[in-house]
Amino acid sequence: MLSRKILSASVSGVLVFIFLGFFIPNPFGETITSVPHYFNSVVLSILGYLFYGTPIIFLYGIVCSIISEKSAVFISKKIKSDRSYLYISGFLHACFGFVFSGYGLIASLLFFAVDHFIKNRKITVTRKQLVTALVLPIALYVLCLGTLATADFFSGGWKDLLV
Repeated sequence: MLSRKILSASVSGVLVFIFLGFFIPNPFGETITSVPHYFNSVVLSILGYLFYGTPIIFLYGIVCSIISEKSAVFISKKIKSDRSYLYISGFLHACFGFVFSGYGLIASLLFFAVDHFIKNRKITVTRKQLVTALVLPIALYVLCLGTLATADFFSGGWKDLLV
């Protein structure tokens, strides 16, 4: 179960951060003046979301997801309704996610959807997939950082290296 939760956290976290990067490229409210400035802001915001959000999703999200799943199984057995498991688990995920406002709610519901998809497909998470899931946020971070460095280099930033 833990390996499935780690895979779900990695996939849902990366998707949420990319989504937030494109739709909220400038979380501090500065005006975006051009298309290159927009894409620069997108990459910068994805970097920020990854840097600060990944530990939250991995630590808080996985623990809360395990608690939600165990509680939903327990409650659905108590009320003798197998269909209620999905609704109870989704509701608990939403409640735990709402602690971090709308962003947390979106992240927790996406986490729930990805986890439920993996569970329903009966996908067994191998060690290689688990390592890939742990490397995925780091790889996206390095890719964004490289994109920023390349853009800076080709926009005249290389002249600063000569000094």
